[in-house]
Amino acid sequence: MATQLQIARAGKNTAEINTVAKNEQHEPDFIRKEVAAGKIVIPANKLHLETNLKPIGIGRPLTCKINANIGASSVRSGLDAEIEKMNVA
Repeated sequence: MATQLQIARAGKNTAEINTVAKNEQHEPDFIRKEVAAGKIVIPANKLHLETNLKPIGIGRPLTCKINANIGASSVRSGLDAEIEKMNVA
């Protein structure tokens, strides 16, 4: 089963890309190109789509963003773990 990234890099739009484009008021080709470039992520597990999951896009040019709480906890982590979390985010 191909991923959204693989399909986008093959130059094809998926139903999920079209849904994100419509909801975000962008052209589907813009969303596809941004997905292919790794600038937009569409978490769309096919098994979850079968249970009425509504695909969304996450990325800078879209309304949905991701943030991370960065701060050392005396209980769970240290500075190195928090720097790694920041780099991943």
